[in-house]
Amino acid sequence: MLFGNPQALPLFWLLPLLAVLAVAAFVARKRRTARWGDPELWDRLVPGRAAALRWLRWTAGIAALGLGITAAARPQVGARLVQVERQGIDVVVALDVSLSMEATDVVPNRLDRSRQEIRELFDRLAGDRMAVVLFSGSPFLLCPLTVDVAAGNLFLDAVAADILPAPGTNLEEALKGARDAFGDDDPQGRGRAIILFTDGEGHEGDPLAVAKTLAEEKIPVLTVGVGTPGGEPIPILDDQGRKVGYKKDRAGEVVLSRLDEETLRRIAATTAGEYFAATLQGGEVDRIADYLERLQRGEFGEAFRRRVEERFQIPVGVALVFVALALATPEARRMKRSAQGERA
Repeated sequence: MLFGNPQALPLFWLLPLLAVLAVAAFVARKRRTARWGDPELWDRLVPGRAAALRWLRWTAGIAALGLGITAAARPQVGARLVQVERQGIDVVVALDVSLSMEATDVVPNRLDRSRQEIRELFDRLAGDRMAVVLFSGSPFLLCPLTVDVAAGNLFLDAVAADILPAPGTNLEEALKGARDAFGDDDPQGRGRAIILFTDGEGHEGDPLAVAKTLAEEKIPVLTVGVGTPGGEPIPILDDQGRKVGYKKDRAGEVVLSRLDEETLRRIAATTAGEYFAATLQGGEVDRIADYLERLQRGEFGEAFRRRVEERFQIPVGVALVFVALALATPEARRMKRSAQGERA
């Protein structure tokens, strides 16, 4: 048996407590009556009094309370499969995995901060379809559109900087790969969006040209700038993940990777999207989720869900019977009038 509200189950500790209180009250009452008069005298003064009736009222009240707690815990017995229409939006997350994402101008580094925010988005958008595209010099579909949040998180665990063979950062190819992740099916009024996590430091392609195409298809791009405009050296790590130096240019100078906010703002503005700066507090995740909530929900297929049968009605009905029994039980037995009393 399952319970839909197991938080109510600890209330069962009230039952033995009430039982102890009932016994204590019975013992105290018996001692008081013994001090006030002989038991045989009490039987003649109050011939209808009966301890059994009091015990019956207490027992019925405690049983009613126990059944009420059971009903509050919502017992569930049995299950059946029901067919439901799934509704939501399609979201493609494009994640920059170029070497510059190892920079540590955001904590712990740009890539890990991006992965953390993507996981938070997965949790916020449970029920919607989400896909993950990695990109550096070229895109790669890591996870196709799915409602399985656990699968998306599992794919993210395997992501590392510079994992793709093509180096650099090509935002044009990133946007094309994100668009391809939607497939060619008709959205049928279902909202679609692309979320781009990157430092924006691209030296190849024309992302604004792709942004104009996405705008025509009514696919907004939400850009998340990860990094700082001041820049940060790109660390070089060994096989154990230890820093052994910094990336240098051909002249031997340390390369600074800077956040290109201007490009990311222009991409977002072209597609009627919005730009967000990644912060340590992570408030941008709430703002992204709020933006996506405003998109139109649509159907994207049928699914079978397991629906359990609620059985709280049974303990509620039995509890009402015990409540009625407790209220109907008198404090004393009803005595028949004697024939002599009737003649008098």
